[in-house]
Amino acid sequence: MSGGLDLLAGGALGAWAVRSASPALVRQVVCIDQALVALAADAGHTVFAGDPHDAAFAPAGAALSVGFPLILRPALIMRYDGAIWNLHPGLLPYGRGTCPAFWALWEDTPAGATLHELTAGVHAGAIVEQREVAVLASDTGGDLRERVQAAEHELFMRWLPRLAAGVRPPATAQLPGGTQHVLAEFEFLRDEGRYEVPRADRERLQRCLTFPPASVSSPPPA
Repeated sequence: MSGGLDLLAGGALGAWAVRSASPALVRQVVCIDQALVALAADAGHTVFAGDPHDAAFAPAGAALSVGFPLILRPALIMRYDGAIWNLHPGLLPYGRGTCPAFWALWEDTPAGATLHELTAGVHAGAIVEQREVAVLASDTGGDLRERVQAAEHELFMRWLPRLAAGVRPPATAQLPGGTQHVLAEFEFLRDEGRYEVPRADRERLQRCLTFPPASVSSPPPA
């Protein structure tokens, strides 16, 4: 099997990662979004366009997930024999699940980015490295997410060459506690929040919900 790792990519952050990663470090980009498939091919990557749970998928010796939209099943995780990591836009154990930047701002909990071992539990794997990001009272959701993404970029560029070279970094088990939210909770506050939260909190909720549109085809930030 050739060198490099599998880059499991999705969303705007995955698109940035595909643009930023040298094809020499990536055995194949794994993605399901057709715009991202085209972007990866244009960047010179070998692409597996589909579900990595399919029998046709042949994994590399290691993998890094960046915004990949599918939950990986235990059988696929086991095929990497522990050499699979995830880049998450939350300061674990805070921000497990979806929309961690929103929840950090709304709940006044820590924010940041985490590289962690990917396990069957939702963002439950041991932590390799983190970058904490300040949560400011004046932030919109978009403001905070932009700084969190900058922290993710730092971790990605720092660790991609090492993981692709076969390094298995030490990791520390997550502390107990933290927070976890599912998408339905975010959608409820987004769609019904103006009716459900106290009137005094409605303006703050709107500020926490203010995000710019994200697109796979958007150019990377300067």
